[in-house]
Amino acid sequence: MNNMLTVDEVKRFLEIDQEQLEHYLKQRRLRAYKIGGTYIRFRKEDALNLRSDILSYRKKSSINLLAKVSDFWRFNNFYIISILIVIAIAYFMFRT
Repeated sequence: MNNMLTVDEVKRFLEIDQEQLEHYLKQRRLRAYKIGGTYIRFRKEDALNLRSDILSYRKKSSINLLAKVSDFWRFNNFYIISILIVIAIAYFMFRT
């Protein structure tokens, strides 16, 4: 019952690259353990907790983007439609 993961296993499990892994280590969001003085391992529980944080952040950021676009359209639709009408009128007036 090995409760430890290697560097490659953690990167695959979290779907991140080496740079992001180092970033999480510097932020102390993920803790590394040395076994035998040379091999770096990570606890499965720590990786699982970090993965849930990463997934919730990704989900939240995609929802935020959709909400931002929706808010932008709601508050600026009059101006966007007005500009399109002015461009259409100018096109038909000057297309000779």
